[in-house]
Amino acid sequence: MTNLALFVCTGNVCRSPMAEALVRKALPSGSLWRTASAGLCAAAGCPASSNAVTAATEVGCDLGSHQSRPLSAQLVRESAVIFTMTDAHMRQILDRFPEADGKLHLMLAFDSEALPQSSVADPYCGSLEDYRQCRDTMLKAIPGITRFLARTSNHQQLNG
Repeated sequence: MTNLALFVCTGNVCRSPMAEALVRKALPSGSLWRTASAGLCAAAGCPASSNAVTAATEVGCDLGSHQSRPLSAQLVRESAVIFTMTDAHMRQILDRFPEADGKLHLMLAFDSEALPQSSVADPYCGSLEDYRQCRDTMLKAIPGITRFLARTSNHQQLNG
């Protein structure tokens, strides 16, 4: 199994690219984890939305080279963990890729202040402020995600 953390949303132009970049930036130096993103309804090769690029840039993340891609069986196979923005995304992934069972996690489950089953709201076609709120919501989950990934790496090293 590879140490790939995959972030999935609908179109792979707003939420999941921001999440991918935010977690990549938060991972400690020398981390074995790689991050990637995909969308359940994504067209291949689209850039991140301009507001996502701006919101990410404001916190030191670069989405300038991002190109969207659809979620595939290969990506599911290559991923050690898959983080989704909504519970509906989790259900859709399980319907299409039953082999993802056991890898799926709701992103906001790692924010200790979020309500159970909380979703990352889709800012698509929204204002820059909508994208900032989306980014800030995800940022609250990042410390929990990086701790989880560190524990998962340690577990894999001990049992691998």
